[in-house]
Amino acid sequence: MRSRTALYLVGLILLGLMVFTAALAPAVSADPVNGFMVGEAELTTVAGTPASFEWILYNNDTVPYVITPTSDPSSNSEFSVDFDQSYLTLYPGESESIIMTVTTVREMSDSNIIFDVRFNITQMNELGNTFSINSTVRLVVVPVFGAGAGDNKILGTWDNDLPWPLDGNVGAFVVSVGIWALVALFIILVADPLLHRLTSKTATDLDDIILKIIRGPVLLLMVLFGAVNSLEILNLSRTLIADLELAYSVAFILAMAWLSYKIYAGVIVYYGHKLAAKTDSEVDDVLVPILEKLGLIVIPIIALAVILGLFGYNLTVILAGLGFMGIVIGYAAQATLANFFAGMQMMFDRPFKIGDLLRLDNGDICEVRHIGMRATELYNTFTNEMVIVPNNDIANKKIVNMVQPDRRLKIAVAVGVAYGSDVDTVMRLMTEAAQALPEVMDDPDHQTVVRFSDFADSSLNFTAFIWVKDLDLQFKVASDYRAELLRRFDNNGIEIPFPQSVVWLRDLGKAEEA
Repeated sequence: MRSRTALYLVGLILLGLMVFTAALAPAVSADPVNGFMVGEAELTTVAGTPASFEWILYNNDTVPYVITPTSDPSSNSEFSVDFDQSYLTLYPGESESIIMTVTTVREMSDSNIIFDVRFNITQMNELGNTFSINSTVRLVVVPVFGAGAGDNKILGTWDNDLPWPLDGNVGAFVVSVGIWALVALFIILVADPLLHRLTSKTATDLDDIILKIIRGPVLLLMVLFGAVNSLEILNLSRTLIADLELAYSVAFILAMAWLSYKIYAGVIVYYGHKLAAKTDSEVDDVLVPILEKLGLIVIPIIALAVILGLFGYNLTVILAGLGFMGIVIGYAAQATLANFFAGMQMMFDRPFKIGDLLRLDNGDICEVRHIGMRATELYNTFTNEMVIVPNNDIANKKIVNMVQPDRRLKIAVAVGVAYGSDVDTVMRLMTEAAQALPEVMDDPDHQTVVRFSDFADSSLNFTAFIWVKDLDLQFKVASDYRAELLRRFDNNGIEIPFPQSVVWLRDLGKAEEA
């Protein structure tokens, strides 16, 4: 009896455990194909921006199925519905995702669209066995253009409670245009003169410059905004409203680009020129014009990129294309870029400056007139010619700056005297001739030095090393020194020989017979 009772208790415990386990075990769907929504069933998007819904379908059966997705509504003039797969095949145990993308037009108004999505499923080995999975999603579209278009509101803000005949949209339009006209007249006739009078009393001219710069663009933007804002009050078509706002957006970007460049050129570049004029460095004198031209290029490019973005173009692709184009241009313009970077290097290293005299590798002496980003302009002092030298050539060749470390210059003047001349007297006369010239330096550190340099065929050669006070006087000093030296040699009986040959005939009689 006791053993039978024990068996009953064990059976009841096992039955309870089975029931408890079954309750905790996850329920297994009996459907052959299961569909699961990924993400939210309600999305919000801006008109013109695509929105996507995603589902995952799983084959829970032992046979394959073909699944075809459809949507109601599918497409119309304001939006289109596309699935990433027109159909898919699911084999037992497989899963696939299906993405539905809704693309709206930019002119679309405020909308709330409900889509009934149906997945039609057909068993592959038994075509008569069909069923479907249904899902409902919602898309809220926020308009880009004309959010308040067609509203009977003055300035698009205040309700039109005016009496007849101004109580309609046309009346609100007329009143809005009048208000904007009064605002424009107030700015032109009152605000602008008042601000000009106030800024004229300040110590700085910065406020006058800014006021002069922003006057035109601000007035233009106000007129454009007032016109578009007033026109939207009328019951115009969505396409026309979108075109108006798009045109306003383009005009706004162009006006802002114009304003940005005027501020850039009128304030930053203007003060850059003033600062450059006060400094001794030539770097800022060259960099400021470069920055001015750079702003003239960069600001329009940015404005163009923003405008292209308004029209739906992918800026990433455009920038990638510009980058590739830059590589091609850089490869094709290697010489120009080499000259550009050589010019930058010279501006920062400053091996010479405007007004310096340079001795080129061919011996020409030229004055630096202009240092550009591509080439340097040199004035040949002998031929009265302007020489344009690419910066890369100057950077890679030996150039002697004759005014560094200062404008003093040591010249060498050679002279030959006849054999038999007294060497000490010659050296003394050469030294005295140099000391007699006022352009020659005579301090203890820059004395004239005379050296006996060579035994030539017809002369004894001497060289005088003379310090000139200014290198511009080097040729005058050399000429005056030679004249003074000739005079002193004549007064002291020193002969300057000329080349001659002496021929000795050993037998004059035989020579005459021949």
